[in-house]
Amino acid sequence: MVEKLFLKAIKDYSLINPNDRVLVAFSGGPDSVVLTYLFYKFKDFLKLDRIVLAHLNHSLREESDLDESFSKSFGEKYGIPVFTKKVDVRGIAKKNRISIEEAGRLERYKFFQEVMQNQNLNKLATAHHLSDLVETMFLWFIQGSKRGLKGFKPKEGNIIRPLYFVKKEDILDFCQKNALEYVIDKTNFDRRYVRNKVRLDIVPLAKSVNIALEESLLRLSYFENLDEDFLDSYSKEILSRLKGKNYIDLDMIKDYHDTVKYRVIRDWIYENFGLHLSYEKLIKVLSIIKTGGTKMISLEKDVKLIKEYDRLFVRNLENVENFDKEYKLKIGDTIFIKEAGITLTAFKPEKVVFETLKNDKTVECFNLQAEEFTVRFKRDGDRFLPFGRKTEKKLKDIFIDLKIPKNMRKSIPLLVFNDKILWIVGYKRSAYYPVDENSQNLVCFKVKEEQSCS
Repeated sequence: MVEKLFLKAIKDYSLINPNDRVLVAFSGGPDSVVLTYLFYKFKDFLKLDRIVLAHLNHSLREESDLDESFSKSFGEKYGIPVFTKKVDVRGIAKKNRISIEEAGRLERYKFFQEVMQNQNLNKLATAHHLSDLVETMFLWFIQGSKRGLKGFKPKEGNIIRPLYFVKKEDILDFCQKNALEYVIDKTNFDRRYVRNKVRLDIVPLAKSVNIALEESLLRLSYFENLDEDFLDSYSKEILSRLKGKNYIDLDMIKDYHDTVKYRVIRDWIYENFGLHLSYEKLIKVLSIIKTGGTKMISLEKDVKLIKEYDRLFVRNLENVENFDKEYKLKIGDTIFIKEAGITLTAFKPEKVVFETLKNDKTVECFNLQAEEFTVRFKRDGDRFLPFGRKTEKKLKDIFIDLKIPKNMRKSIPLLVFNDKILWIVGYKRSAYYPVDENSQNLVCFKVKEEQSCS
């Protein structure tokens, strides 16, 4: 039964290809012992090029050194190379202020990647099995993680789990029938660890209600992963349209279902700012984008998610730029305005196609004689002359008309000449120095976005 299920998982999920070089994550427990034995037995059948074992000594138990010795002996018995490493997981956890379980996991996979790279191996096989899948689904579900309904996959990148269909009880039975020795990790029975409570108490209780619990949750995991894969790929296509932007245009996503909206917002924030949004914050985000006015959510200390008009921003209040700076721009020069992440070029054109100029929001031209201009940011009392008016209007009112969010206004460059605002760069040209087909003293400015800015 175990052998058939092992080969079935490999075939169904294409876990192994001819000439694969496999590293087995080897703890010395019954799961990794059975996995290694099966790879050893079916090495030729699967056309494997190499099998290698890696054992990390966590230094957490008195028996840790004995487990390491067992791993070396097991490898020698079957002629399989074994690489071991000893680390102080407890000390690492304390230093990095993370749990011992998390520190152990990070150190294991760090070690596995080192061995794979040094030994030129292309697959990492872990001994996670069907009972582990059930425990994981319960554990994550209890902790309020949506991932709990999915569990882990039989294949994620170069990580494979060939025991995906095998139950723990069948692994132990297989060890007994084939006289396979293994070590026992006593901490697996310590109920101070949440996973152990799930394994020892919750899963048996659930099985008393549904004897086919493993099979039922395996099917649930399968369909949940199908749905999640589709929604993630669908959302990523939408997310790609936001690449390089320092805001989310809510009009762009308004017609999508909330399940797509929250994925796009969640992933955009993670990709641009490295922040993970909790489910609680995602619920708040979905709430504020349906309301009018300005709304703000605290993501973490000094980092705010701001919704104004039809845009969503993230602002780090610790790193607010000083917008008192001025830039000087001469004809023929290009300047980089780091506060806005743009370059601005001043030039005298040889020829202007006015129809093209009307449709190009990145270029504005003026009919005036001048060699130097100022680029600065909003100041109190600034005024602006729109087309169709004889008198200037408050710049603040122009920003409101343009629906430019309040938190963005200080960072928008203004092109100025003789104390007159010629251009709200990238947004609106003033009525000063208009051009036509007879203009003789054209000066043009081109804006180009160079980087996203937060």
